Amino acid sequence: MEENTVKNNEKLDSVKDTKTPPEDKKKTGSEKGKEDDNKTPVTYTEDEVTKKIQKAEDELHKKYSKQIGDLETQIKKLSPVEKSEAELELEKRIAALEASEKDIADRERKIAVQEKLSANGLDKGLADYLKDDADIDALSSLVDGILKERMKENGYKPVDHSSDDKVTPEEFSKWPYSKKAEYAERHPEAYKRLRGRK
Repeated sequence: MEENTVKNNEKLDSVKDTKTPPEDKKKTGSEKGKEDDNKTPVTYTEDEVTKKIQKAEDELHKKYSKQIGDLETQIKKLSPVEKSEAELELEKRIAALEASEKDIADRERKIAVQEKLSANGLDKGLADYLKDDADIDALSSLVDGILKERMKENGYKPVDHSSDDKVTPEEFSKWPYSKKAEYAERHPEAYKRLRGRK
């Protein structure tokens, strides 16, 4: 029975203890006890313990002090350096020049848009309301279409329009007086023109 419990205990130990080297696992419990008896426990005095703790603290302090110093050096490298008056003045001049160049480029773009508008028969004042990439030709055809449509709807529509402009002076002279009088009432401009040629 004891042999079974020893074997079972060994099996349990081998399953539970995965960190013990295999040669140590082969030893039975009684052998292990003998080895532990051969080892003498190590004892330290209070001064030795204090010295060991102090030594470990000093090593950690040295290690982290070096890391902190390296990080501070990196921060100094990456942080902006204070600029001199001359550098600040130069930066202001550069910024003013860039603003001036941008203003000139904007004016040139506006003038180009105004010229396109004028070439298409549109008012130059529309340039203030258009983006730089606006298609002026498409805008011109759109405005022309809108104007033509409005003229059809709201423009002048001649009343009683006939083709009397085709009347020649010879035909006019052959007409009787009553027809000439009626024509004069209906078309006074054409009548004056035909009488003037006579």
